[in-house]
Amino acid sequence: MFTDARHPMTRLPGLVLVLLALLLATSVRAEPVLPLQTWQTGNGAQVLFYPSDSLPMVDARITFDAGSARDPADKGGTASLTADLLGEGTTQRGAKAIADGFARVGAQFSASANLESATVQLRSLNQPDWLWPAVELSGEVISHPAFDAEDFERERDRQLRGIESRKQSASAVAQDTLRKAAFGDHPYAHPTEGTADSVERIEHADVRDFHTSHYVASNATVVIVGDLDQADARRLAKTLTADLPTGKPPAPLPEVPEIAESRTLQVDFPSEQSTVLVAHDGIPRKHDDYLPLYVGNHILGGSGFASRLMSELREKRGLAYSTYSYLMPLRAGGRFVMGIQTRNDQVEKALDLMGEELRRFIDEGPTDEELEDSQANLIGGFPMRLDSNAKISEQIAALAFLDLPLDYFDTYTQRVAAVEADGVRQAFERHVDPERRIVVIVGPNGDDGETSDGQDDGN
Repeated sequence: MFTDARHPMTRLPGLVLVLLALLLATSVRAEPVLPLQTWQTGNGAQVLFYPSDSLPMVDARITFDAGSARDPADKGGTASLTADLLGEGTTQRGAKAIADGFARVGAQFSASANLESATVQLRSLNQPDWLWPAVELSGEVISHPAFDAEDFERERDRQLRGIESRKQSASAVAQDTLRKAAFGDHPYAHPTEGTADSVERIEHADVRDFHTSHYVASNATVVIVGDLDQADARRLAKTLTADLPTGKPPAPLPEVPEIAESRTLQVDFPSEQSTVLVAHDGIPRKHDDYLPLYVGNHILGGSGFASRLMSELREKRGLAYSTYSYLMPLRAGGRFVMGIQTRNDQVEKALDLMGEELRRFIDEGPTDEELEDSQANLIGGFPMRLDSNAKISEQIAALAFLDLPLDYFDTYTQRVAAVEADGVRQAFERHVDPERRIVVIVGPNGDDGETSDGQDDGN
């Protein structure tokens, strides 16, 4: 049966999902979504275990508070370089022997660093003859990296080439410029890979010192998901972390300051379109207003073609190749970011209209229909966030790292369904000042300059 898009019946599935979530919120509490078993190793690592027999696999993830926010002063990129060097050799074997060791038992191992954390991941079949050699090798790689001088020089050169490569991407240039402008002197400000100057300053001893300080048990969270009993999970966590010193976690990061004044930065870039990013004040991830801001952002610019920004700027006015918004909620604070890619001669008009849409959203809030559709989309998509062991381990690690309640997902859909339109409007009004912003424009004819007098160029 054909139904007109404006007919109330087209919104019935969304309304059903929202009402069902609200009904569940008032009913007897069901079994936990993620029934976790938790303990601490003898040397102080936190362990979270979720048994799952859906596959004969085990996913283990160790998260350290050792992201680029912990880089030594003026040596941005140290955290990234340290993580990349882990698999390049231990005090007992070289990179090829490590790779062969994991390949021999069909295991997958990786290590990486991002803005706030460093993560080591292992995926293995659960059969003892394959699992335990992979776990023992992982523990060796984590605790006894060789940091050979030749490997250090090679990986540092590779990191420098990656930094140079980022300069060829307008999006990467815009992101790096915005982070520096939006966070100023805060440890969040520099790119995770560092800059060419900062990486050149990293010395061999800096990587060793960073590993010694940050790859310690009291700074580690171990997440295990898979087909194991608790006894084997305890053995796994102990084996991975046995040779890590207890150490101590780093001090909390300073609070992210508010944006002091509006500024516009223009970066000359040879392209047929301009990439524009706009940063406003935001919130830390644990803030009580996170959920209404999250739902509101989904409506404003976080849901692709269903978002208000895409409808107003691309579909109605043809101003954007793409336009979006996102929350950047970190442990010590955050930013709210809007972005657009548009024709070079339409930058000022697009910026004006983005600002107008944000002001209108703050003044009026979302419509009931927008809210219901957003809630239905978020609630309907929730199971996809937990549909594999790898995704489950990622979500559990995030909960632990951000110090969120471990039963966070038990009431997630109900709390999303309970968000009200005026609650969204008030949350945006409290935290996002549309008149105070950092604008980055990457495209041709820029002068690599900025204004900081409280007025944006061209507006």
